[in-house]
Amino acid sequence: MSTRYHSVAIVIHWLMAVSVLVMIGTGLYMVNIDMPKAEQFKLYQYHKAGGVVMLWLIVLRLVVRTSTKRPALPSSLSRKNQSLAQIGHGALYSLLILIPLSGWFMVSASPFGLPTFVFVDWIKWPHIGFASKNNTVEAISNTVHYILAYLLFFAVAGHVAATIYHYKIHRINLFQRMWLNTKGK
Repeated sequence: MSTRYHSVAIVIHWLMAVSVLVMIGTGLYMVNIDMPKAEQFKLYQYHKAGGVVMLWLIVLRLVVRTSTKRPALPSSLSRKNQSLAQIGHGALYSLLILIPLSGWFMVSASPFGLPTFVFVDWIKWPHIGFASKNNTVEAISNTVHYILAYLLFFAVAGHVAATIYHYKIHRINLFQRMWLNTKGK
């Protein structure tokens, strides 16, 4: 059995890792920094488009995950650590689905009804019809989006910390399973 993930899964993983950092950074910046409304509007549009792209990426990642073989966790990991890894990955996948969905609900329910364009003006992402201009849905989805984004931050920090912990304490290099293969193997 392979000791590495499929190359497509690896590329998607790192695209999503960078995207998560950018999305959390832009999300915090656009709601906490005083800036001209035109600049803020543009940042919101980029953030919304990024959310749509991340939703596509996580769906693609799930397709790749279910259609390719994954490397088994090292047998040197305890059952408890293997269970924690499965729980952690489940949490990451869930958050990476729920956060863009809550953002989509929030945008759809906004009283402004502003469209979301992906890749500048190429694709106009639709609103969720039944949520249209609904203040209650907007308030709930806004709160959910905010809380889930913070949970994602901590889940990613835990994911990275676990990888470092297992390397430093158990001498298990989990990082190599998901790193780009630069040696042509």
